[in-house]
Amino acid sequence: MKNNSPFFAKPPSDSIPLEDCEFYHVMDIPGLSEPPKGLFDLRKGVNEFLGHVDFKNKTVLELGPASGFLTFHIEKMGGDVTSIELDHKKYKWDIVKRVKHNWQEELNVFVKREKKMRNSYWYAHKAFNSKSKLILSHINDLPAELEIYDISLMCTVLLHLQNPFLGIQNMLRHTKEKAVITEVGGYTRIKSFRNTIRNLIRRIMRPPPSMTFIPDEGRTPFKWWYLSPEVIVNMANILGFEKNTITYHKQKADGRNTWFFTVVCERTVPIENCNYD
Repeated sequence: MKNNSPFFAKPPSDSIPLEDCEFYHVMDIPGLSEPPKGLFDLRKGVNEFLGHVDFKNKTVLELGPASGFLTFHIEKMGGDVTSIELDHKKYKWDIVKRVKHNWQEELNVFVKREKKMRNSYWYAHKAFNSKSKLILSHINDLPAELEIYDISLMCTVLLHLQNPFLGIQNMLRHTKEKAVITEVGGYTRIKSFRNTIRNLIRRIMRPPPSMTFIPDEGRTPFKWWYLSPEVIVNMANILGFEKNTITYHKQKADGRNTWFFTVVCERTVPIENCNYD
């Protein structure tokens, strides 16, 4: 799509006040004496988070940029990024509708926070003089005019989707070379006698792909799944990306060291030979 396409969103105003922003990522933003507070601080481990992929001169399709830390980092690396965020005017977030809760009010509160987070993306976009583009849509209803990109990026978003396989499929059908998928997990790699034995068994016996449904009365209704790296590999294989690597790393999340895994998937079946429809 061309830069003047109506599918590309624009900031709500030319000057967004900092107090109207809520940052998901800690970022060193030009013009600010100190970085705003955020849930994730990926600054030291961003290369591990992105699977050590080279984005120079690559077109990148990113799902769920939040405040845009990864967007602007990839742009600094020489990538041309187009991101997809939820259009709140047209679609609802994939909320777990717990019947004993007022999930409508939970959703309204969440959307208000999401609007402030969207503001943080545009605030940083202007501060970095970014050329990255944003499409407001839903992963299950992407514009028909969406082009093919070299690399797709899905970082800590699949757990928020009611149907993560459909989300991966809709991204990979627009991906020519690689996909980078990062999710929470990998804690079994912590060095202990119990985990050493467990990991030895994992090497001998291929671990089964798994998705764990996590919502309950005490959890946030905006997280659906814990996904194993093996289930992501299995999904990618089915969709024509049969060469995969898995890495494990720790990142700062909510002030704590948290385990993540990153799966880098490479296309092995030419996109023109894939029957995605």
